[in-house]
Amino acid sequence: MNEGKKANKWGVLVATLLGGFMVILNNSLMNVALPYFMQLFDITAVEGQWIVTAFALGMAIVMPLTSYLSKRVGRKKIFLLGTLIFFVGSLAGPFSWDFTSMIFFRLLQGFGGGLIMPLTMMLIFKHFPKNERGLALGIWGIAAMVAPTIGPTLGGVLLEFFSWDMLFYINLPTAVVAAGAGLYFLEKDGEPMMLRFDWIGFLFISFGLVAAMIGIDLLQAYPGELWVYGLIAAGVSALVLFIWQELRSDEPLLNIRILRNTVFSGSLIVICFSVMAMFSVLLLVPILIQDIYGYSPLFAGLLLFPQALSMGIAMTIGGRVLDKKGPYIVIMTGVVTTTLSTFAIGFSIGEVGVVMLTTFLVFQGIGNGMINTPASTAGLNALKEEHVPAGSAFNNVSRQLMKVICIVFISIFFEYRRGTHLSTNEWAAAGEQAVQESYLLVAVFLLASIPLVYYLRKRW
Repeated sequence: MNEGKKANKWGVLVATLLGGFMVILNNSLMNVALPYFMQLFDITAVEGQWIVTAFALGMAIVMPLTSYLSKRVGRKKIFLLGTLIFFVGSLAGPFSWDFTSMIFFRLLQGFGGGLIMPLTMMLIFKHFPKNERGLALGIWGIAAMVAPTIGPTLGGVLLEFFSWDMLFYINLPTAVVAAGAGLYFLEKDGEPMMLRFDWIGFLFISFGLVAAMIGIDLLQAYPGELWVYGLIAAGVSALVLFIWQELRSDEPLLNIRILRNTVFSGSLIVICFSVMAMFSVLLLVPILIQDIYGYSPLFAGLLLFPQALSMGIAMTIGGRVLDKKGPYIVIMTGVVTTTLSTFAIGFSIGEVGVVMLTTFLVFQGIGNGMINTPASTAGLNALKEEHVPAGSAFNNVSRQLMKVICIVFISIFFEYRRGTHLSTNEWAAAGEQAVQESYLLVAVFLLASIPLVYYLRKRW
């Protein structure tokens, strides 16, 4: 009997890892392809960014529903439905006849991914005991953290030797295998819970997330425009109304009250700093290597590959340390390592060669691997079991929102600083200085996370 449980437990991990890896890899494949699509569809860089943003937007809209759907319909059914929707979006993507149709298919992929991602954490927490969750989420975290770094490498290979269609088609085998693993390993859903659907809350959070994310994204194209700030303000206001609605509802769509848990809310903030560190690399390194130095997308992807390996190793080790020693040691080590290595990258750009830059990226990968998954585990472990579905949804929504904020904010800062330096420097030198200053800005934000981790040490 115990052996059967053990086999099922690790089978569930395989299914969730495949689902998570498929979703996150798909998004990061597109990062190095944006210059290609800009030429293909004759669009600007700001418009091209929507190929990435549409996917994140689709995920953000659907994620708040997963807590309700997992109880009302069943986790296995929703996991399989999300995989099917993602499969259809990936199959349809290569048939895009213009930029608008591609955005629609990317949005469809996001809907499927938004159902899958929160469920992966829910299923792991359901099947693994508390003293093994760090290891399990550490292994799963290889998908969550390494896939964005492997993606540019694979995307560069596909663009170099095949066609852009493969950026979509490559998802199909993984989707089929993930669905098969889900059918075989996930246990049959129990009786559905008869819950009332909070339509008012759903409308508030959907409009709030869409308006806020679109408004933030439009800041790149329309800086200083009052209507853009009005859109962001409307989104934030809708999110405030969502919180008000959930606090007064007997059957809330998401249990806002879990944010009163200091450990959980603090862990969300630490995760947001980690996401900032990761996506600053995925945005700035390709710009530095491709746009400024003139190398190929494949070279940019290969440069990021050692960081992916180091991140995966660190996540597995970090999860095991968390299970035995608690979260403080591993997360503080990760935060300090990530902060120092980000400062090192910022100060060294333009001063060192590719080998030394790769070394600093490896150390940043090690540090980030020790933050993200352990922080997620510590935060969710602090919740009651019945609150884990809502916590998982919060965890994933905050990642998506932070990713959009980070990409837009760093892009605007980079372009602003490059424009400033172009008055006194040539193109390459101005770009190097702008990348350097962008990294140093990220490092300063990361520095601010160290006191927070120290504050949480006695609560973990």
